[in-house]
Amino acid sequence: VIHPHHRGSFVTTGESQESVIRFSEHAINLAERRAVEAAPHEIGGILIGWWEASLRIAVVHDLIVVPDRQPGVNNYTRRQAPAQQALSDHLHAEADPRLGYVGEGHSHPEPQGPSPQDRTELAALVRQTHHAVAMVVLACTPAQDVTLHALVGRPRWPRRVALDHATTERGTA
Repeated sequence: VIHPHHRGSFVTTGESQESVIRFSEHAINLAERRAVEAAPHEIGGILIGWWEASLRIAVVHDLIVVPDRQPGVNNYTRRQAPAQQALSDHLHAEADPRLGYVGEGHSHPEPQGPSPQDRTELAALVRQTHHAVAMVVLACTPAQDVTLHALVGRPRWPRRVALDHATTERGTA
């Protein structure tokens, strides 16, 4: 799980919006390396970057790893206070005004995409931020290969959230 504070209902599956998540070479290499190193436990963090093309493209410039004090083989819990502090510190040190919170990422130590709990947590993050939020799951195989699974959640009126699958692009940010 990513953020256990808000259990959601009203989650709708959106129609394909041609969402794309573009990773810098640095961000994707860091994410994949940390996912493999953490196995058989999950690890996660915050995606740093910006949105383009009317919130259809998330550009991920960097990744902040936010450790879980008790990582599990089937869960990752991102604690709000340490995550917010890490995000604030990172953005304060950056000179690029485009950089900000884009979303969340975490690993699965088995080759599976986003779980129903991941979808619920993404919907809760969208409701909390009132903005589009990207989620990337890095699914590890026993051979230490990593497959990316991506979703983008967007607010819908009145309190619904649309979750759309997104394609990922490597080394283009």
